[in-house]
Amino acid sequence: LEEKIQEKSAYKVQFDSLYDGKITDMNVRNAIATYIRSLAPFDSKFDRNMNNLEETMTTEEITGFNLFMGKAACATCHFPPAFNGTVPPKYMESEFENLGVPKNASFENPVLDDDWGQYYPYEVEEKKHFFKTSTVRNAELTGPYMHNGVYETLEEVVEFYNVGGGQGMGLDVPYQTLPPDSLHLTTTESKAIIAFMKTLTDKRFEKEAIN
Repeated sequence: LEEKIQEKSAYKVQFDSLYDGKITDMNVRNAIATYIRSLAPFDSKFDRNMNNLEETMTTEEITGFNLFMGKAACATCHFPPAFNGTVPPKYMESEFENLGVPKNASFENPVLDDDWGQYYPYEVEEKKHFFKTSTVRNAELTGPYMHNGVYETLEEVVEFYNVGGGQGMGLDVPYQTLPPDSLHLTTTESKAIIAFMKTLTDKRFEKEAIN
């Protein structure tokens, strides 16, 4: 790899300026890792508060965090600090879940989505409707939600989990991993969870979120 980089004049100039011209395996790894970290800077309002850079979390946002980690059980699948499905402590594997996501947004008359997800590469019945757990970071800017974009708002997403997913709405989802029981979240609690989720917006996107 070092030899290939040496052949590229543009790379050589950059390594001269950043690494004193030392094109080594470790410096290449460092450069790639630095780029990857720039994609997820972990500089949201939540991160800044956790790192004692500021004290700006509101009571509602703190309540939402406690609900996210506790009563609402969001963190059983969306693991901090990435708030996605990468499994601690090594974060080398990512979880897939079957939530019983419908193809329509009706809570009264839902119809199970016909995308079988993880079934396709394996053709194993038990993997039908399994999808990779996505991140909650920047969620206020990344709608529509769920793998098929069925929900337009975070309010709908929270309510979907509140009622117990597909099974909770009466759908036949034999391998659903989400508990079908209601979370019994109040309207105030649901709003608090969403308020917390919005604190996970990257600093560079905060103005866009406000607008």
